[in-house]
Formats: sequence, structure tokens, C-alpha cells
Amino acid sequence: MNINQKILDIIKNIETDYFTAKQLNILLGSKSTADRQIVAKALAELQSQNEILFDGRSRRYRIVREGDFSKAVFESNARGFGFLIRDDGDDLFVPAHRVNGAFHKDTVLYKRIEGTDDEAEIVKVLSRGVSSIVGTYDKTNNTRFVIPDDKHFVKDIYIQPKKDLNAKNGQKVVVKINVYPYDGHSKPEGEITQILGFPQNKNVDMLSVAYAYGLTDKFDDECVKYAMKIPQTLQEKDYVGRKDLRGKRIFTIDGADAKDLDDAVSVSENGDGTYTLGVHIADVSNYVKPQSAIDKEAFARGTSVYFPETVFPMLPRELSNGICSLYEHVDRLTLTCEMTIDKYGKVTDSDIYPSVINSCHRLTYDEVQAIFDGDETVIGQYSDIYDDLIAMKRLAQILQNKRNKRGNIEFASKEVYFVHNDNGEVTDVLLRENTFSHQLIEEFMIAANETVAEYAETCDYPFVYRVHDKPDAEKLAVLFALLKGLGINVKQSQEVHNSILQDALSQAEKTPYFHLVNDVMLRSMQKAKYSDVNTGHFGLASRCYCHFTSPIRRYPDLVVHRILKTAVLGKMTDKALRAYTDMAYDAAKQSSIREKIADEAERKADDVKKCAYAERLIGKTFTARISGVTERGIYAELPNTVEGFISVDKLGGCFKYNPALFSLSNGSVKYALGDEVQITVASVNKQACKIDFDLGNCPQNTSKNSK
Repeated sequence: MNINQKILDIIKNIETDYFTAKQLNILLGSKSTADRQIVAKALAELQSQNEILFDGRSRRYRIVREGDFSKAVFESNARGFGFLIRDDGDDLFVPAHRVNGAFHKDTVLYKRIEGTDDEAEIVKVLSRGVSSIVGTYDKTNNTRFVIPDDKHFVKDIYIQPKKDLNAKNGQKVVVKINVYPYDGHSKPEGEITQILGFPQNKNVDMLSVAYAYGLTDKFDDECVKYAMKIPQTLQEKDYVGRKDLRGKRIFTIDGADAKDLDDAVSVSENGDGTYTLGVHIADVSNYVKPQSAIDKEAFARGTSVYFPETVFPMLPRELSNGICSLYEHVDRLTLTCEMTIDKYGKVTDSDIYPSVINSCHRLTYDEVQAIFDGDETVIGQYSDIYDDLIAMKRLAQILQNKRNKRGNIEFASKEVYFVHNDNGEVTDVLLRENTFSHQLIEEFMIAANETVAEYAETCDYPFVYRVHDKPDAEKLAVLFALLKGLGINVKQSQEVHNSILQDALSQAEKTPYFHLVNDVMLRSMQKAKYSDVNTGHFGLASRCYCHFTSPIRRYPDLVVHRILKTAVLGKMTDKALRAYTDMAYDAAKQSSIREKIADEAERKADDVKKCAYAERLIGKTFTARISGVTERGIYAELPNTVEGFISVDKLGGCFKYNPALFSLSNGSVKYALGDEVQITVASVNKQACKIDFDLGNCPQNTSKNSK
């Protein structure tokens, strides 16, 4: 028996929980300095193996008990400290001196720090979260390093000899990390696996973001072979067991540049004043079978990711832009949700079934809006479905009114698109227009999503729901304090209802503070996510909701289709229920993770493009709106969402930060969230993705805020 095991056997039988090294030496019969050194070394090893714990304050040891350690993902900060991201949403702070060799995104074992409410110490790295990273190659004399783009990754990577692919100093590269330091102080070591090019070269900025988030539009050989074998036209067997809707007036409405068309719609007005709405969704599940090569890759990706001018698809293009896409004048397999809707917007009857359609038109949002606006030329082009579109408009208004009455919260949209010249340079940033044609499709998709979710819940099937929890209580308290300060009166109660926030937004629309209230309210919201347990969707004021309408680009929708098809075809056996229970849980968890990564990547890509655009504006002056306030200064946003920072040093004087009113004030001048200011674009740091503004004189702002 070695000394480590002997120590464990002894301390397991000690009557007290805690023991000292001296007590242990007595029990072991250690008589010499050499004996005590052996015991000290064994205790250190047992600590590193997480067999025992040492309390630094009492200078005592105890054996590890169940619950001493927990697992979480570590998110590092550029200043050395970090946070443990836990499943329950209650994150823990890790001081820099307690990181113990963990790097950004590592899965770690940690213990809570006694005497604190929210601090922890990392005791062991279970797995590394980053295997490769994008950065700038720094070759100085005989030293070779890669400086990571991601500032959460706090160490440069040493490039091992003859492992730099002959990269040139200053080029963007992808580096594979081969060795992580054991002590947490040395630098990781790695090799360059790809050279992206110099930062100023075309598309290098977007490639850098894509590789940083592990995104690619390429699929492995197995997926490509699988996709290539799928016929691009329907076979005779594909029609069997499906309702034939090819004679109906069914069409798609999408953006002009969309290629993955996964939803089509149809409508008819009934004699009793009701409408029959058909939402026909591409039947991706017919082609992507569980555990196939494509399914495993789709699960790993979770969602398609959309960059300016680039898409990283969840499925190979043979599917996403091929046989699954609902192009006009070709037969396509679909899963249909058919709903009877009364004049109040209530779904009084519904049916879900596999179908086959042949879309008669591929319309764009702009064309549909032109029809609604009375454009005779466009109306003439689509005269065969004009009556259908007008009926759809009436139905969408009914559905919209119903949702508004139940408390739907409609935030102001800030989605943008970028205008490029022939060299790929950004020449403008424009807000996407949210016309009623967009809202029409949104209303129809929401109706279908709710209908299929309610069907699954009523039948008690395993399912992937889209859930949105109520706002955080602390953030709501800040919001209500702000509303009170702005003179916006809302009812407050123990149970926050959607209609309260909806009413606050409605009141704010009649004041200069709408953008302020909109932004603060948006920040108080929880993040929507996927779950195999239905807890409702607060933002939509929906009791039961899911994602059913985009299986080409979202994995949870694909799982929802599989479950629905099995159910409506009467094949929901006990074996299928067990399989779908596991599938729904795994899909909800993975899809929520991947959605978060996709959102971060898309935001980063947009920010990089905005920085590129802002370089053109240096020295120019604009009116902006304050979009953020901190002790360090203020953020200001141009009308097209390009945002810059103004340091408090540039404001002049000594300013005090008021977190309740989101403002900085020096007694005579106040800068508050939502105020208009005059700014000049001062500088752009593309490497840090940071834009700095200088504050200009703005009489309107000064008079409004002066005391």
C-alpha cells in the first residue's frame, strides 16, 4: 500500500472532520524530518487529485465530500479574472489568483469560497474549451507568437519551431494549440494551420470572425457524399402518404436575396366569416434521418449563421438551396399546419399533415408591400393571387390585434444591412425596413408555431419548446425606477404581466424617451431559449410556443418535424416516445448553446463591418443618441446603429455616475441614456473593434440637460 492510500484510509476513520498535518504524522508514526517530508508531499498530491481539501484559514485538512466540487464553463476576462457560467444562471466570480491555470471556455471543477456569496476557486481543468484560435502573427527576431483576436484569451500563443507555415509578420492566422501550460503562467504552444492574409485584404475580416467562432461553409466528405446522393427532383415514392396540395394557390414571401425558402403560405375566406390559413414548411426530416452523417453535422452546428454577404448553412447546399427549398413551379415535400381562424384571431380548428406543394410564385417582401401600397404595375404581375394577398393582410391584422390585446411586447427593430462597392468595401450601413409584409409572415409563423406546440403539449409528447422567462426582478426594479423618473406611470404588482410593459412602451412612444425606454426594457428581458419543458413565452405573451417553421436553418425545428410526423402518422410507439424524449432534451440544450454562439458571431461580424465603415467617417460630425452610460464615459449611437465611445475625460469637469437614471452629471450638465448629442468620429481601432467619438457642441442637448 502506498503512502497516499494509507493516508486516505487513516483519515476516513478519523472521528473529527478536520485534521492537521501534525495529527496525521502522529497517527502514521512519522519520526524523522524525511518521514514528515514524505507525508507533506503525499498531502500535496492528494490535494491536486481532489481527494482532500485544505482550509487556508484554519490550516486544517478534510476529506472531500459529495457536493464540495461542481462543474461549470469558465469565461475569462482580459484582466485575468473570470466567471463560471452555470446551468442555473447563477454565475460565480473567480478572482485572478484563483483561476489556477484555466483558460477561456474551459470546462472546470470548482469549489465555492467560504465566507462569500458569489465567489469560487477553480480546482481542476476538466477539458479545454479552445483548440484553435484566430490571431495576428508577431515575428520579432527569433521569437514567434500569435496574439489572439479574442481578448478573453489572455495569453499569446508561442509558435513552435518550423510550425509557422512561413507566415509573414502582421498576417491573420489560425493557430492550433498543442500544449497548454500546467502552471497557468507560461504561454500555450501551438502551430499555425492556416494563413488568412493581411487584415486589409478582402474578406480577411469576415474569415477571421468565422474561424474564431468555428464557422465554416464546408462540409466533410461523408456529408457531401450523403447530400450528393439525394435526388434533386421528387421520386414517385415521395408522394405516397401525402396530401396533394399542388392545385392550391400556395406561394412564398421572402427577402430578395433569400435562397433557403422553407415556408410557403395559402389562405381562403370561408362563408362563415372564418379564414383557413395554410402554413407549409419544407419537410427536411424526409431527407435528414436521425444519426445520419448530415444529422450529426446539423446537430453540431445547431443553426445557420448569417454574416453580411455570407451564410454558414446548417445543411449542405444540395438541401438548403436545393431539394428542400420551396422554389416556384417545382414539386416539394412539406409538412402543413392548416388552421381555421375566426374573426377574433382564435384558432378554432387545426390539422397537421405531410403534404406536397408546387409554389405558384416566389414573392419578395418589397413586392408584397408594393401591392399593399397600391402599386398597379406589381398588382398586375400577381393578379392571380391579389385577392389572396388582400385576405392575408386582413387576417394578419386580426392576428396582430389579438396578440397585442393579450400583451405582446413589440420592441423597435434595429436590424441593419451593409452596402458594398466592387472592392468589397462598406460604403453605407442602412436599417432594414420592417414593413407590414414582414409582419404578415411573422404573424402566420407565430400562429403555426403556437398551434403545433399546443398539439404536442395536449398529447403529452416529448417536444422542443421555445421558452422565454419573465424579466429579472432586479433589472425590472431599475426599469420601473427609470419609468417613474420619466413620468411614465405603470401598474406594479407581485406578478409582472406582459401588458404592463406593453403599456409602458405605448406611453413612451408619445415622449422623447421612447428609444431610452425601449433599450432599457430590452436589456431587462431574459434570453429566449429552447427547452423540453414548456414554461411559456413571456415576450410573445404565449402560453405555449415552439419553432416549427425553419427546419432548413434551425435544428430544433427539424426535431419538432420528426415528432409531429411520427405522431400524425400514428407511429408514436413507446420506443419512439423514449427516443424522442432523449432527442428533445439533447436538441434543446445543444440548440440553445449554438444559438448563443451564432448570435455572438453575427454581432461581431456586424461590428467589424461597422468599424470598416466608420473609418470613412473620421473627422465628420453627426447627431447621435446616447446608447449607454458608465462611470468611464458614454456610448453614442448614430441612427444607423454605428456606436462609438466618448471617454469621461473628453466630457470636461468631474462627473458623477447615477446608475438609477443611467446618467453622468457634474451639477450643471447631465448626459443621460436616450439624449441626443453632437459627435465627431475621432478614431477607429479595427483590431479591438472599437470606435471613439469626440463630443461636439449641441445646444439642443445642453439646454435640455442643464440645471
